[in-house]
Amino acid sequence: MPDPARSIGGSMQRYGGWMAAAAGLGGALASGAAVSGPLPGDAYEITEAELIDRRSGTVDFWHQEVDRSEGDRVGTFGALTTRGTGDWQTTVGLGTQGTEGADANAFLDVEGLWLWRDRHRDGYGLGLAAGLDYDISDDRRRDHFLLVPLTVDWGQRTTVHANLGVSHNRQDDDTDGIWGLGLDWRFTERWDVILQATGDTDSDEDARGAFGLRRSMLDDLVQLDLAYGRVMSSGEDDEFYLGVSFDAVRF
Repeated sequence: MPDPARSIGGSMQRYGGWMAAAAGLGGALASGAAVSGPLPGDAYEITEAELIDRRSGTVDFWHQEVDRSEGDRVGTFGALTTRGTGDWQTTVGLGTQGTEGADANAFLDVEGLWLWRDRHRDGYGLGLAAGLDYDISDDRRRDHFLLVPLTVDWGQRTTVHANLGVSHNRQDDDTDGIWGLGLDWRFTERWDVILQATGDTDSDEDARGAFGLRRSMLDDLVQLDLAYGRVMSSGEDDEFYLGVSFDAVRF
């Protein structure tokens, strides 16, 4: 890793992640995130208690295919995450989702992450993340979230993430508790396995799982992801993702 402040699963928190301009980035993070978080975009919904390098910016691109009997759903997402010299970062992402052959729906994600404890300095990462999702096509806000992310090392190659917070659906005027558990395992010098489970506290049927493989290149400056996601209820659609993340800005 190029910097101890960058996590093995940095792109998950750049999607989840996402509050700096990302206009023109393909319509996503992630992982960042991102800050992935419980907003639409990339494959991962866990927010990690990790920040990107100081005085830098990272770009994420994601493509999504959802296998549906009534017509496949296709999505694209691009996000820019930036950090100055403080213990916080912001992400903005632009995305589209829609059924093949029909008009796509455009959306905007805005997310922020503030870190209270750094795992390399304090032995664990702990922070506060918040974000909102705006439906550009319908000109309305949809979802907001506020959560506490926790990140700890488990051995030499494994990092564990946990999320606990609340999400508000503006359209339904409904607020639910949300949770998430994630694991990143670096099984070779350049390959990572990512496992996640997320959901809300009101219904077990809404729990979602995600599995990903990540290839790091050019001293971890570029990362490629292949991922699969699915709501765990029977009969739900299969979600397939292809993502790329790279360091784009140093200032």
